[in-house]
Amino acid sequence: MKQLLDASLLLHMLDDIEDSIYIMRVDGAELKYYYVNRSATQFSGRTMEDVGLTFFDTNASHMANYLHKKYMRVVKERRTVKYEDGFVLPNGMLSGESILTPIFDENDNLTYIFTVTRDITERKIHENLLYDYAYHDELSKLYNRRYLFEHVMHPATLYLLDLDDFKNINDMFGHDVGDTVLVEVANRLIQQFGSPYILVRLGGDEFIVVASQELELAEQTAEQIAEQTADKIIQLFQKPFNVNDRQMKLSVSIGVSRQVADETIQTLLKQADIALYKAKGAGRKRFHIYEAAYKYDHVENFIHELALSHAIEKEELYVQYQLIYHPAKQVVIGAEALLRWNCSARGIVQPNNFIPVAEETGLIVDIGYWVIRQACKDWHLLQKEYGDEFKLSVNISRVQLNEEDFVDQIMQIVREEEVAPPSIELEITESTTVHSMQDVQQTLHRLRAHGFTIALDDFGTGYSSLSMLTLLPIDKLKIDRSFVADGNAPLIAAMLAMASALQLQVIAEGIETYEQYMMLKEMGCWGVQGYYINRPMNRDLLPKQTEIGRAAGITTRE
Repeated sequence: MKQLLDASLLLHMLDDIEDSIYIMRVDGAELKYYYVNRSATQFSGRTMEDVGLTFFDTNASHMANYLHKKYMRVVKERRTVKYEDGFVLPNGMLSGESILTPIFDENDNLTYIFTVTRDITERKIHENLLYDYAYHDELSKLYNRRYLFEHVMHPATLYLLDLDDFKNINDMFGHDVGDTVLVEVANRLIQQFGSPYILVRLGGDEFIVVASQELELAEQTAEQIAEQTADKIIQLFQKPFNVNDRQMKLSVSIGVSRQVADETIQTLLKQADIALYKAKGAGRKRFHIYEAAYKYDHVENFIHELALSHAIEKEELYVQYQLIYHPAKQVVIGAEALLRWNCSARGIVQPNNFIPVAEETGLIVDIGYWVIRQACKDWHLLQKEYGDEFKLSVNISRVQLNEEDFVDQIMQIVREEEVAPPSIELEITESTTVHSMQDVQQTLHRLRAHGFTIALDDFGTGYSSLSMLTLLPIDKLKIDRSFVADGNAPLIAAMLAMASALQLQVIAEGIETYEQYMMLKEMGCWGVQGYYINRPMNRDLLPKQTEIGRAAGITTRE
């Protein structure tokens, strides 16, 4: 009686288990149902009335063959076999995780196969929900960035969309209105593009249309197809957007990249971003297809920015000097320090290619202080060669001059390098003063009070250079090389006369010939600078004071 109660309790417990339990009796070459619990009945339809029947008695042939093969593996291998879940069964249902365990009698004969199958339907629903969360954008329901990088490996063409001036919508109407617009954009893309396209919201107001393969159209190149697709996207925005009972016009700019070799999705996205920047710079509401041979200036600037940020620590920066010559005394009286960059990755980079980048990014501040310090170090050796009156000129940018502690920083450098401020000349341009004249005036007055001299560079090229002479506390003018190249003697003479009246010394730049040198000497120009005296060169290669006249042919030809 006790055994009967225990068996009854056992069967009751098995029925309460959520997993499906199947016990198959091994009867020679046949497998027959011996027991199924309630969960197994709910999952597969088999009941205890099927006891004694085979797979072939109770299932369609394709399902019976599948089950028979699955269980016979246990019979043949005489060991527990585990089957993974998640694939579609012959009956159309989704398989669960199954563990088939052989049961042996006292004579080691295989008599039963005990199977536990876990129904994964709810788990798969949950996993699919998590998948949607992981790979879909919650707002637009399009694929997201993660899906793009993990599942779109080698697309044929990638179209990167950026909504023009979308920030204004958020600022004027709020983010709720902005979100409504983004959803409408997604809906329009869905209506226009199906297979073989993949739609992605990259983030913010950026969307991506991916062509997973090129559409084969007769007599059309891949570029023509890309142009047509980009134009279709632009046309989607011709119709106004209805937002909160108001019509709103919106345009889009598109960067297009095409797989030419074996570019990865990361490479194509970078190229599309470059092309998008180009499209926006050309006036927006248009597209640009990336071309590897095309020179993209903003990319060059970005590359320079990354490299420049490490240029000092890598010791890639150096200073060259161009001497300033006094025609009347026929001696060198100074030199201009000129920043140079020998990038380890790109070689010699021209100053006009990297200095604007340094100014835009603020890197010029640290670089500028480095130049001043290096010039101070070199001054000691140059002063021994060229005499006590020798002065080094250093260019100062607008960004540097606007630094609150600029004067204190320079004073600290000259003290540490043991150079007197009167030995250093700071060159500024008119553009330096455009946005903050009053602050610049105060800073220059403080610098002059410490003994530094101030030179106004590129004189004559600005719109209000004459007013600068009365507004700024300066000591010297540097006549721009363009006036010397033109050879306009009356204009140069007028500049010299004006400077003399204002008690300003004048240096003429861009002296390249003996005739130019003689013209300026006869006019009484205080100093000259240019290739005729020497090209910019490293400090240790500069000509000696005793050699400079002969090297330029000045002494011999006079």
